[in-house]
Amino acid sequence: MSAPSLCDLQTQFSHALHYQAYDLPIATGLAEPDALLQIYRNNFVVTLSECLDTVYPVVKALVGCECFEALARHHVLSTPMTSASADQYGEGFNATIASIPNIVEAVPYLADIAKLEWLRQCVNQVPIPKATFPIEMLQQIRPEEFEQIRLSVSPATAVMTSAFPISTVWHAVSNNDTNTLEAVDITRAEAVWVQHTPLGVLVDTIDANEARLIDACKQQELGLIEPTQLTHLTAAMQRGAFIDFTLVHRL
Repeated sequence: MSAPSLCDLQTQFSHALHYQAYDLPIATGLAEPDALLQIYRNNFVVTLSECLDTVYPVVKALVGCECFEALARHHVLSTPMTSASADQYGEGFNATIASIPNIVEAVPYLADIAKLEWLRQCVNQVPIPKATFPIEMLQQIRPEEFEQIRLSVSPATAVMTSAFPISTVWHAVSNNDTNTLEAVDITRAEAVWVQHTPLGVLVDTIDANEARLIDACKQQELGLIEPTQLTHLTAAMQRGAFIDFTLVHRL
Protein backbone atom coordinates (compact mmCIF):
# COMPACT_ATOMS: atom_id res chain seq x y z
CA MET A 1 0.00 0.00 0.00
CA SER A 2 1.48 3.34 -1.04
CA ALA A 3 2.02 6.13 1.45
CA PRO A 4 -0.52 8.98 1.36
CA SER A 5 0.53 12.10 -0.52
CA LEU A 6 1.18 15.40 1.22
CA CYS A 7 -2.03 16.75 -0.28
CA ASP A 8 -4.01 13.82 1.14
CA LEU A 9 -2.45 14.28 4.56
CA GLN A 10 -3.24 18.00 4.56
CA THR A 11 -6.84 17.31 3.56
CA GLN A 12 -7.30 14.69 6.27
CA PHE A 13 -5.68 16.94 8.88
CA SER A 14 -8.04 19.75 7.88
CA HIS A 15 -10.97 17.36 8.34
CA ALA A 16 -9.67 16.46 11.79
CA LEU A 17 -9.34 20.12 12.80
CA HIS A 18 -12.94 20.73 11.75
CA TYR A 19 -14.25 17.73 13.75
CA GLN A 20 -14.99 15.80 10.56
CA ALA A 21 -14.20 12.14 9.86
CA TYR A 22 -10.51 11.69 9.11
CA ASP A 23 -7.98 9.02 8.23
CA LEU A 24 -4.52 9.87 9.55
CA PRO A 25 -1.54 7.61 10.35
CA ILE A 26 -1.15 8.59 14.01
CA ALA A 27 1.52 6.77 16.02
CA THR A 28 0.43 5.02 19.20
CA GLY A 29 1.65 6.79 22.33
CA LEU A 30 0.74 7.67 25.89
CA ALA A 31 -2.30 9.69 24.81
CA GLU A 32 -5.23 8.80 22.62
CA PRO A 33 -4.92 10.12 19.04
CA ASP A 34 -8.03 12.27 19.35
CA ALA A 35 -6.72 13.82 22.56
CA LEU A 36 -3.55 14.84 20.72
CA LEU A 37 -5.57 16.26 17.85
CA GLN A 38 -7.67 18.24 20.32
CA ILE A 39 -4.58 20.29 21.18
CA TYR A 40 -4.25 21.29 17.53
CA ARG A 41 -7.99 21.93 17.29
CA ASN A 42 -7.94 24.26 20.28
CA ASN A 43 -4.98 26.23 18.94
CA PHE A 44 -6.56 26.35 15.50
CA VAL A 45 -9.89 27.69 16.76
CA VAL A 46 -8.29 30.19 19.14
CA THR A 47 -5.92 31.56 16.51
CA LEU A 48 -8.57 32.11 13.86
CA SER A 49 -11.04 33.45 16.43
CA GLU A 50 -8.44 36.05 17.37
CA CYS A 51 -8.21 37.00 13.69
CA LEU A 52 -11.98 37.52 13.63
CA ASP A 53 -11.75 39.53 16.84
CA THR A 54 -9.31 41.90 15.12
CA VAL A 55 -11.38 42.34 11.97
CA TYR A 56 -14.82 42.62 13.61
CA PRO A 57 -14.51 44.83 16.74
CA VAL A 58 -17.91 46.51 16.27
CA VAL A 59 -19.67 43.16 15.81
CA LYS A 60 -18.06 42.01 19.05
CA ALA A 61 -19.05 45.20 20.86
CA LEU A 62 -22.68 44.80 19.76
CA VAL A 63 -23.12 41.19 20.93
CA GLY A 64 -20.61 40.91 23.77
CA CYS A 65 -17.59 38.66 24.27
CA GLU A 66 -19.39 35.40 25.03
CA CYS A 67 -21.72 35.58 22.04
CA PHE A 68 -18.90 36.69 19.76
CA GLU A 69 -16.71 33.77 20.84
CA ALA A 70 -19.54 31.35 20.00
CA LEU A 71 -20.08 33.00 16.61
CA ALA A 72 -16.36 32.94 15.88
CA ARG A 73 -16.04 29.26 16.80
CA HIS A 74 -19.02 28.38 14.61
CA HIS A 75 -17.52 30.31 11.70
CA VAL A 76 -14.06 28.76 12.12
CA LEU A 77 -15.43 25.22 12.16
CA SER A 78 -17.77 25.78 9.21
CA THR A 79 -15.56 27.99 7.01
CA PRO A 80 -12.17 26.51 6.03
CA MET A 81 -9.20 28.75 5.35
CA THR A 82 -8.56 29.50 1.69
CA SER A 83 -5.16 31.12 2.28
CA ALA A 84 -2.13 30.00 4.23
CA SER A 85 -1.97 33.46 5.81
CA ALA A 86 -4.14 33.71 8.92
CA ASP A 87 -4.43 37.50 8.60
CA GLN A 88 -6.43 36.95 5.38
CA TYR A 89 -9.08 35.00 7.27
CA GLY A 90 -12.55 36.32 7.98
CA GLU A 91 -14.45 36.55 4.70
CA GLY A 92 -18.03 35.35 4.91
CA PHE A 93 -18.52 36.06 8.62
CA ASN A 94 -21.61 38.07 7.67
CA ALA A 95 -23.09 34.97 6.00
CA THR A 96 -22.38 32.91 9.12
CA ILE A 97 -24.20 35.50 11.23
CA ALA A 98 -27.12 35.65 8.79
CA SER A 99 -27.53 31.86 9.01
CA ILE A 100 -28.30 31.92 12.75
CA PRO A 101 -31.99 32.85 13.27
CA ASN A 102 -31.80 33.90 16.93
CA ILE A 103 -28.94 36.30 16.17
CA VAL A 104 -30.81 37.79 13.20
CA GLU A 105 -33.91 38.23 15.35
CA ALA A 106 -32.00 39.90 18.19
CA VAL A 107 -29.68 42.10 16.09
CA PRO A 108 -31.07 42.19 12.53
CA TYR A 109 -28.38 44.57 11.26
CA LEU A 110 -25.43 42.58 12.64
CA ALA A 111 -24.68 40.71 9.39
CA ASP A 112 -24.49 44.00 7.48
CA ILE A 113 -22.19 45.48 10.12
CA ALA A 114 -19.95 42.44 9.62
CA LYS A 115 -20.00 42.98 5.85
CA LEU A 116 -18.99 46.61 6.37
CA GLU A 117 -16.12 45.64 8.66
CA TRP A 118 -14.86 43.11 6.11
CA LEU A 119 -14.98 45.77 3.38
CA ARG A 120 -12.87 48.00 5.62
CA GLN A 121 -10.36 45.18 6.03
CA CYS A 122 -10.17 44.57 2.27
CA VAL A 123 -9.90 48.25 1.35
CA ASN A 124 -7.23 48.81 3.98
CA GLN A 125 -5.01 46.19 2.34
CA VAL A 126 -5.12 47.92 -1.07
CA PRO A 127 -2.46 50.61 -1.68
CA ILE A 128 -3.76 54.13 -2.23
CA PRO A 129 -3.59 54.86 -5.99
CA LYS A 130 -0.80 57.30 -6.81
CA ALA A 131 -2.26 58.45 -10.12
CA THR A 132 -5.13 60.95 -10.20
CA PHE A 133 -8.08 60.71 -12.56
CA PRO A 134 -7.14 62.08 -16.04
CA ILE A 135 -9.83 64.74 -16.11
CA GLU A 136 -8.10 66.67 -18.93
CA MET A 137 -8.27 63.62 -21.20
CA LEU A 138 -11.92 63.09 -20.31
CA GLN A 139 -12.71 66.66 -21.34
CA GLN A 140 -11.39 65.87 -24.81
CA ILE A 141 -13.97 63.13 -25.37
CA ARG A 142 -16.54 64.07 -28.01
CA PRO A 143 -20.19 64.27 -26.82
CA GLU A 144 -21.21 61.38 -29.06
CA GLU A 145 -18.61 59.18 -27.32
CA PHE A 146 -19.97 59.80 -23.82
CA GLU A 147 -22.05 56.63 -23.77
CA GLN A 148 -18.95 54.56 -24.63
CA ILE A 149 -17.00 55.67 -21.56
CA ARG A 150 -16.26 52.97 -19.00
CA LEU A 151 -14.89 54.35 -15.76
CA SER A 152 -12.34 52.38 -13.73
CA VAL A 153 -13.37 52.23 -10.08
CA SER A 154 -10.53 52.67 -7.59
CA PRO A 155 -9.60 49.33 -5.98
CA ALA A 156 -8.99 51.21 -2.73
CA THR A 157 -12.73 51.86 -2.37
CA ALA A 158 -15.94 49.94 -1.78
CA VAL A 159 -19.66 50.63 -1.53
CA MET A 160 -22.58 48.75 -0.06
CA THR A 161 -26.25 49.36 0.59
CA SER A 162 -28.19 48.17 3.60
CA ALA A 163 -31.76 48.21 4.86
CA PHE A 164 -30.30 49.45 8.15
CA PRO A 165 -28.31 52.56 9.22
CA ILE A 166 -25.06 50.61 9.42
CA SER A 167 -22.72 53.56 8.93
CA THR A 168 -24.41 55.45 11.75
CA VAL A 169 -24.32 52.40 14.02
CA TRP A 170 -20.70 51.61 13.13
CA HIS A 171 -19.55 55.15 13.92
CA ALA A 172 -21.58 55.30 17.14
CA VAL A 173 -20.14 52.05 18.46
CA SER A 174 -16.60 52.89 17.31
CA ASN A 175 -16.77 56.26 19.08
CA ASN A 176 -18.63 54.92 22.13
CA ASP A 177 -21.43 57.37 21.32
CA THR A 178 -24.30 55.85 23.28
CA ASN A 179 -26.60 58.84 22.71
CA THR A 180 -26.51 58.40 18.93
CA LEU A 181 -26.86 54.63 19.23
CA GLU A 182 -29.95 54.95 21.42
CA ALA A 183 -31.56 57.57 19.16
CA VAL A 184 -30.89 55.97 15.76
CA ASP A 185 -33.87 54.88 13.67
CA ILE A 186 -32.95 51.28 12.98
CA THR A 187 -35.43 51.08 10.08
CA ARG A 188 -33.59 53.74 8.07
CA ALA A 189 -31.69 52.37 5.07
CA GLU A 190 -28.18 53.62 4.31
CA ALA A 191 -25.64 53.32 1.53
CA VAL A 192 -22.02 53.34 2.65
CA TRP A 193 -18.78 54.53 1.06
CA VAL A 194 -15.47 52.98 2.20
CA GLN A 195 -12.16 54.45 1.04
CA HIS A 196 -8.49 53.98 1.89
CA THR A 197 -7.05 57.47 2.42
CA PRO A 198 -3.73 58.79 3.78
CA LEU A 199 -5.51 59.36 7.10
CA GLY A 200 -6.88 55.82 7.30
CA VAL A 201 -10.00 54.04 6.11
CA LEU A 202 -12.93 56.42 5.65
CA VAL A 203 -16.48 55.19 6.27
CA ASP A 204 -19.20 57.58 5.15
CA THR A 205 -22.88 57.61 4.21
CA ILE A 206 -23.69 58.39 0.57
CA ASP A 207 -26.78 58.54 -1.62
CA ALA A 208 -28.03 55.09 -2.59
CA ASN A 209 -28.07 55.97 -6.29
CA GLU A 210 -24.46 57.13 -6.09
CA ALA A 211 -23.54 53.77 -4.58
CA ARG A 212 -25.42 51.97 -7.37
CA LEU A 213 -23.65 54.13 -9.96
CA ILE A 214 -20.21 53.21 -8.61
CA ASP A 215 -21.15 49.52 -8.60
CA ALA A 216 -22.57 49.75 -12.13
CA CYS A 217 -19.38 51.37 -13.43
CA LYS A 218 -17.45 48.21 -12.54
CA GLN A 219 -19.22 46.32 -15.32
CA GLN A 220 -20.87 48.80 -17.68
CA GLU A 221 -20.13 51.84 -19.78
CA LEU A 222 -22.05 55.03 -19.05
CA GLY A 223 -24.57 54.52 -21.86
CA LEU A 224 -25.93 51.41 -20.13
CA ILE A 225 -26.37 52.99 -16.70
CA GLU A 226 -29.68 54.35 -15.39
CA PRO A 227 -30.04 58.15 -15.87
CA THR A 228 -31.08 58.57 -12.22
CA GLN A 229 -27.71 57.14 -11.23
CA LEU A 230 -25.74 59.23 -13.72
CA THR A 231 -26.89 62.42 -12.00
CA HIS A 232 -24.47 61.45 -9.20
CA LEU A 233 -21.46 61.13 -11.51
CA THR A 234 -19.87 64.43 -10.50
CA ALA A 235 -20.22 63.65 -6.79
CA ALA A 236 -18.65 60.22 -7.27
CA MET A 237 -15.73 61.71 -9.22
CA GLN A 238 -15.12 64.35 -6.56
CA ARG A 239 -15.15 61.59 -3.96
CA GLY A 240 -12.29 59.81 -5.73
CA ALA A 241 -14.29 56.81 -6.86
CA PHE A 242 -12.58 56.56 -10.26
CA ILE A 243 -8.94 56.39 -11.31
CA ASP A 244 -9.14 56.06 -15.11
CA PHE A 245 -11.45 55.48 -18.08
CA THR A 246 -11.53 53.69 -21.42
CA LEU A 247 -13.75 53.87 -24.49
CA VAL A 248 -15.71 50.72 -25.30
CA HIS A 249 -16.50 50.27 -28.98
CA ARG A 250 -19.26 47.71 -29.42
CA LEU A 251 -19.80 46.03 -32.80
